[in-house]
Amino acid sequence: MRAAFSAILVVLGCVFAPPALVGFWAAAGIADTGRYVEDVAPLAYNPDVQDAIVDRVTGVITRPLRRRAPSPAEDLVHTLVQAAVRGKEFPAVWEDINRVTHRRLIAILSGEDGRVPVRDDTVSLDLSPVYHPVKDQVNSLLQRELGGPLPDLHPAFELFSSADLVKAQTAYTWLTRLKWVLPILSLALLTAGVLLARDRQRALLGAGLGLAASMFLLAAALAVIRDVYLPDYVENAMPEAAATAVFDALTGFLRAGLRVIFAAGLVVAGAAFLACRRKRASRDHQSAAPVNDVSAG
Repeated sequence: MRAAFSAILVVLGCVFAPPALVGFWAAAGIADTGRYVEDVAPLAYNPDVQDAIVDRVTGVITRPLRRRAPSPAEDLVHTLVQAAVRGKEFPAVWEDINRVTHRRLIAILSGEDGRVPVRDDTVSLDLSPVYHPVKDQVNSLLQRELGGPLPDLHPAFELFSSADLVKAQTAYTWLTRLKWVLPILSLALLTAGVLLARDRQRALLGAGLGLAASMFLLAAALAVIRDVYLPDYVENAMPEAAATAVFDALTGFLRAGLRVIFAAGLVVAGAAFLACRRKRASRDHQSAAPVNDVSAG
């Protein structure tokens, strides 16, 4: 009975480890605007993200031209937008875009504020700050093609539907509330399971292997989300390469954490395995000693 209860505690501790890490990541990385902006800031230099922004802004600007014959103005607009995105001021613009959008998204997820950039029932990453620096040049260029100024444009990446955010509110709320409870609970269950076991070295071995296995499963789940679910979700929102780059940037802290815990689990299991072998060798030596004494007599 004692052994079974010890095993149950160890298993529960391993089961709670992945949600504990995800909750800590959600609270420390995703919920914190400064950390979020720091994570996505390098994407300003990512070619896939840059190309996606250039194509989206250019596409919105030149949409009225597509009703007409192909025009060289489209290439000129693309060149102007590309120069803005690859210019030295773009990284600061990119950080501002993400800072504003993140604060609004967190306000929605936390239920504090309903004000987010919503168009056609979607939450968007507003790319207007990319368009504004070239607006005058673009308008002057396209006035000759259209016979008048462009309408007010709001290029954006559609990130989430408002329905998805409503569904995510509950998960986000619980994960952030339990950011410390789940790690402490997982560690307490593992510790209690090991201390309760009759053979603590063997229980520690199981705990280490179980912890490593739980991190492996979490890594597999992230890989499935990245390679299977994400391409379908962003199919009409942004190019897959850009979405993958964003996903990798946002989950960097989470992936680093699971690697550390995975390695720690293997180290603990290895140390426990060596302890078990030494214990067994010592026991075998002790049992062989009386036989040797008798033979000597």
